Amino acid sequence: MLRLAISMALAAGMAFPVMAWPISPENAATVLTRAESEEVNVVWLDDEVARIDAKLDSYNYSVRMMRCDETKVCSSVMLFATFDMVGTPDLAMYEKTNLYNENYPFGRAFILPGSDGSSYGVGIDYTLDLSNEHNFDGEDMVLFGDILAAYISHMSEED
Repeated sequence: MLRLAISMALAAGMAFPVMAWPISPENAATVLTRAESEEVNVVWLDDEVARIDAKLDSYNYSVRMMRCDETKVCSSVMLFATFDMVGTPDLAMYEKTNLYNENYPFGRAFILPGSDGSSYGVGIDYTLDLSNEHNFDGEDMVLFGDILAAYISHMSEED
């Protein structure tokens, strides 16, 4: 009888989904501040998307909060940093970007075309899905700092 009661309790417990920690942009801004980011500013882009701009060490970066509900909590987060480059990207820049993506398990490097043809952007992003057992917290900020440092080191290497 005890074995049946335990089995039923376990089965009932498994029926409930594991709750993640969707977060509001304001609470995410607190995570950034606690991780020693400066100049933290929240801007709502529409009802479902907010952007937080901040500075970590000497680097500006942004956090895009997406899939926000009517209570203003969001279940998707993308941290990214971009850098403006002069000219147009050459084959070597594309190869270096692809090499980063092949060799580093976290973060995704990208190249963005400039609007004027005389410049372009390069950058790195790190995305989190908070709807399945993940929280946005200080550990993510440490990882993003490591990703950013690895990206800058990789892109600064001479060929």
